[in-house]
Amino acid sequence: MTIYTDSLTNLSRYKNDFYRIAVSSTLPFELQHKMDAWFYELSPSKSLTEKFEREELSINDYTALYQKEMNSSKAISNIRWIKDYSRKNDVVLLCYEPENLNNCHRHILKQIIEQS
Repeated sequence: MTIYTDSLTNLSRYKNDFYRIAVSSTLPFELQHKMDAWFYELSPSKSLTEKFEREELSINDYTALYQKEMNSSKAISNIRWIKDYSRKNDVVLLCYEPENLNNCHRHILKQIIEQS
């Protein structure tokens, strides 16, 4: 099957035919029950996000540092689970950034999962 990425603002597009995974560090209570899973461990650290938003990091540096953060045992476990589950099911990775923002961590995460 396929791994998709999208913004939480587009959550209504994804019904029961998708396994909806939030990959944001925070998730409002009103959205928590609409998710099938919430893997906050797959979001970038607050310090990494802040440095990138302040333009202290290039997209290449951000990507490399985010990939390094994804080497924790919990992140690796979640990445493997998503990869295995997505072999038979459609999965969508969701966070707050607009879908047209190509430098969002969920796009990097999708590549990590597919290459693992």
